Amino acid sequence: MKKLINESENVVKEMLLGLNEVHPELTVSMEFNSVIYDNQRKVVLISGGGSGHEPLDIGYVGENLLDAAIVGEPFVPPVAEQIVGTTELFDKKKAIIFIVKNFEVDITQFKLAAKQLKTAGYNVQILIIDDDASVDPQTKDIRKRGVAGTVLIHKILGAAAGQGLDADKLLELGRIINDNLYTLGVAMTGVELPAENKPSFDLEENQIFYGVGIHGETGYRREEFISSELLGRELVNKLFQISEPSEDEDMMILVNNLGNLTMMENLIFTNDVVKLLKLKKINPILVKSGCYLSSYNMAGVSITLLKIKDKKWIEYLTQECGGFAWK
Repeated sequence: MKKLINESENVVKEMLLGLNEVHPELTVSMEFNSVIYDNQRKVVLISGGGSGHEPLDIGYVGENLLDAAIVGEPFVPPVAEQIVGTTELFDKKKAIIFIVKNFEVDITQFKLAAKQLKTAGYNVQILIIDDDASVDPQTKDIRKRGVAGTVLIHKILGAAAGQGLDADKLLELGRIINDNLYTLGVAMTGVELPAENKPSFDLEENQIFYGVGIHGETGYRREEFISSELLGRELVNKLFQISEPSEDEDMMILVNNLGNLTMMENLIFTNDVVKLLKLKKINPILVKSGCYLSSYNMAGVSITLLKIKDKKWIEYLTQECGGFAWK
């Protein structure tokens, strides 16, 4: 697959240099591969992960969103040194919350950084996101990885922090949201990272793969693709089995393009999903559709359902913010 890059070992640095050119409102630290915006509030929200998922997390740094995002190598989380160095750019008197996706390596690096920072006198706490409703094909257990629902955590907590909530209340809010957040995705192609020359998995010409991971991890079932409507039915029904919504329940819907799906296809699929939810007596009071988290060059899509347990969440989700990816 052709890739518009130079040397594969330089993709992160060169991406951040490009970001610096088009978003001068953000501060880019080339030393730590991080993107920073000082919100001038009492709680600092920091997230991060491997590159290749853009616009996550760098697209959600800005006013009423994240204070910083830290970028690792493709599909590899930032190391503790990067996380510590980025955090030390902020006032030690402020509380720090790390928003971390539920992958073992990510958690290990952020926990190691938090331990070092606490020793140095920082007040650091960790919020782990695990919205993935896919199942392990061997054990049938829900995988609980942190995927596209992370975007909604960034948005809600960023707005809430902007309104003055303290760290403990933000953590409580984040955990409640995470408990009502469900995501399931499907791939039409595998992922081929910058330094690689073959996809993470192969599919037949008209085959799709349910439950894939955002790093190109295999899913739980391959199946022939029939239509957008039938695909929506499969994903929504699976999400309903896990989330067990009530009739007439309010929901926020995020239909996320995983990288190489066209806008036309994403909008067609969004229409099918919303129609199906309405037939199931669900009230989709807010719908977002686009590329909010990618899996590099994977052609695929995911659905995220957020059960709205508090009308205040909609206020947070619709509040104006910075961050070039949310608009």
